[in-house]
Amino acid sequence: MNHKLNILLVSNHKNYFGIDMMIKIPNLGLCSIASNLDKNFCDVKVLDLTIAGRNPEKYFLKTIKYLKPDVVGFSCMAFQYKSSVGLAKMTKELFPSAVVVFGGYYPTIDSDTILNSDDMNYIDFIVRGEGEICFNELIKGLVNNSDLSEIKGLCYRSDGKLINNHNDCLIELEKLKLPDRSARLLYKGFNIMGKRSDAIETSRGCVYDCNFCSINMMYGKSYRKYTFERVLEDIWDAKKYGAKTIMMTDDNITLDGKRYKELCETITDAKLNDIRYLLQASVDGIKRTPGLPKAMADSGVRWVFLGIENIDDNSLSLMNKNEQMNKSDAYDVIGELRSYGIVIIGGFVLGYPDDTEEVLRANYEFAKKIGIDLPTFNIVTPYPNTPIRKELLQEGLITNLNDYTKYDCWEVNVKTRHLTTQQIYDIRDDMEGKYPLQSGSFWSLIKKFPFYSMRLFPRWAVTKPHDLFRLLKGF
Repeated sequence: MNHKLNILLVSNHKNYFGIDMMIKIPNLGLCSIASNLDKNFCDVKVLDLTIAGRNPEKYFLKTIKYLKPDVVGFSCMAFQYKSSVGLAKMTKELFPSAVVVFGGYYPTIDSDTILNSDDMNYIDFIVRGEGEICFNELIKGLVNNSDLSEIKGLCYRSDGKLINNHNDCLIELEKLKLPDRSARLLYKGFNIMGKRSDAIETSRGCVYDCNFCSINMMYGKSYRKYTFERVLEDIWDAKKYGAKTIMMTDDNITLDGKRYKELCETITDAKLNDIRYLLQASVDGIKRTPGLPKAMADSGVRWVFLGIENIDDNSLSLMNKNEQMNKSDAYDVIGELRSYGIVIIGGFVLGYPDDTEEVLRANYEFAKKIGIDLPTFNIVTPYPNTPIRKELLQEGLITNLNDYTKYDCWEVNVKTRHLTTQQIYDIRDDMEGKYPLQSGSFWSLIKKFPFYSMRLFPRWAVTKPHDLFRLLKGF
């Protein structure tokens, strides 16, 4: 190609988060890839279709007609993959010579399936794992017409052969530049509870072995941390671009609780606690770090997603989480976080082989008892190549084996030894509908966020009438 390339990086529009009406976060990974490209070889833009309106495909088509990209990169998870292939097909039909690259979680964990499918008619390359270095090397290789066979993490077809380069190294985080937020084509619409949002990361990876999770296939069993100076610089940069709220996207920020407590104190000292933060944390990590909830609150943390998963001991054992989750610890941690005004989003994973209706409803009662503000009663998803998929396959408990469009944590793709798929749907919908009123969280959130709530419910009625109907059934 011997000329400077015009690159468009695309984040899929389909959202899986159970409370996506309240939280929309921009794609951080694509901005990081954009910033770490050698600009001598390319110009780059990031298109996050999450906020592209009611017809994101039409917006995408309009964008590529205008930009005429040489390279289009798509990031996707399993449930987003099919629609991303549709966008790739649009790209190839309009610009047959454009190079299409796929990356993200699903292409990383199931690259062999993609390589052996007809989808490769529309996909030229797959980037597995962390994309910053691999994608940059690919772009330089395309410009220079050089050999691509040594680029770690790159997969493609060549002369009828499948090339699946090893992906055996992790990026040294100190070598990465700050995310390039200026590359975003869309930015209005990202928010946390109505306040403009952005994202940062302070670490990557996790060392636990939760059998439903695919993080280890992305990063290996590793945990790497950015310097505090770099984290502060990233917050300042997000703030410069208008962020009032920030999600810390770390896979497990409390894996090193002492380090996170020190980071909270550093954020407070730097007077960056005027930002309101959302993060994912573990009960165990907070419990092991005395004083952490107060430090979090002082630093501006307003929302915490806690992985409760399941209170049934058999289910926890199957998840490989029985040593991470203790019910009495959950009481203590949630009570302390709430005493500082922090909103608790509780993540449950239900639908394990021994789960009965009694187990599902026991989790519901537990959520009410410990005071979770926003529970997400997700159903275990048998993602490709995860240990839980193999276990559920052996027992014949997967009811949707191949339609990955429903692999979004919300749709029910399994049955248990005691419940059919439809019974799980019905019980979960009943729990979701009744919880806000029976727990009191509905009125609590209105009290905490009155002006936002006034704007939220009319939009909710128009865009998700089924969810609002379930809520009204609880009255």
